[in-house]
Amino acid sequence: MPLVAIPGKIKPIGGDRIIVMDAGANHQAVHITEDALLHDCQPAPGVGPTPGELSLFEQVASHKFDNGELAFDGNVWITASDIAEWQRERAH
Repeated sequence: MPLVAIPGKIKPIGGDRIIVMDAGANHQAVHITEDALLHDCQPAPGVGPTPGELSLFEQVASHKFDNGELAFDGNVWITASDIAEWQRERAH
């Protein structure tokens, strides 16, 4: 199921971001770690990801959600290694 970011529901937590995404009848919290943000973009304080970056996060989150890759807290967590793996898989 594709997860889609809900406008206005991107919150900074330290250097990380929490994005609430629409998961059909429910919402899913997606935790983007600081290293993932720095891997693909240079976030300014208080500024959310660009539309292209947000699309990448939605795709990676959807893949992890569909595969049941939820963290200890029930959220999807995206790290720099997740971004690198996603980009490597799509390059082939």
